[in-house]
Amino acid sequence: MRTMPCVRAWRAVWCLVLLLLARPSFADDGSFVRDGVILHYRTEGSGPPVVFLSGGPGFDVDYMIPVAEFLPASYQRVFFDQRGTGRSVIPDMTADHMTLQHAVEDLEALRISLGQDRLILLGHSWGAMLAMAYAAAHPERVDRLVLIGSGGPTLAFAASFQDNIRARLRPEDVEAQRYWEEAGKRGVDPGKAALEALRAIVPGYFFDRGKGLEFASQLREGSLHPQVNTLLFQDLAKSYDVRDGIRRLDRPVLIVHGHQDPISDRIAADIQSLIPSSTLQFIHRAGHFPWVEQPEEFGRILVAFFEGAASQ
Repeated sequence: MRTMPCVRAWRAVWCLVLLLLARPSFADDGSFVRDGVILHYRTEGSGPPVVFLSGGPGFDVDYMIPVAEFLPASYQRVFFDQRGTGRSVIPDMTADHMTLQHAVEDLEALRISLGQDRLILLGHSWGAMLAMAYAAAHPERVDRLVLIGSGGPTLAFAASFQDNIRARLRPEDVEAQRYWEEAGKRGVDPGKAALEALRAIVPGYFFDRGKGLEFASQLREGSLHPQVNTLLFQDLAKSYDVRDGIRRLDRPVLIVHGHQDPISDRIAADIQSLIPSSTLQFIHRAGHFPWVEQPEEFGRILVAFFEGAASQ
């Protein structure tokens, strides 16, 4: 697998398929500067802010707009462009300013910019891992967490994740992936080659192949930032382990996981076992994007959590 210029064994871990919509208009745009980088976010609505963290790493946050529609109207939506994505681009990006620590401290700076004592974080896939890393570093600054299709508290989950995806692919999917991986060597723009190779394996993330193909057709050009993926992955591979940190968390945590997610049920159960205050909800007949395949059940779970947590 060579869709992205990152370590072969882990490529599929971070190449998480995202449904990216045309960028909409938002009521308010905000930005702040940290470590010499201008970081942007967009807000919608009013009330306690919920920060949306996209997957990848290296995908724009817009694909999470449909997730935001499931929240009660009494919450504000905050769509954060993580460094290197969306409008938070970094010219001449290097490993010196693309690490897990940078990503965590960017969230802390976002908290200050929003004027909040604590953050409500809703993360998908890598975004959920980032939420856990923030909670491990700043447990006193967490209000609530929602972890959707999360990777694990260490990188051990990657061993089966890649195999689970490939086991679901048809020969034509594998051939298309191979073609676009080779296209990058033939001078095709690396971002386009990576995105097209990703489109080819999208069905492996879904329970319903038809929905996976439809999802793949809506991937937006320019929504994938391979260099962010590469640099962050290289840093994560060194020492990512949030187990001790999240054990100290005593705030409400919702873990949502599709039973057919290529990230196994065991990973979700492991996270629950580490966080005493967490609740795990499985969704049947759903893969890595449960809000796409089972929107009614996903919405019911999300609303119940937010309404219940608000009453505590």
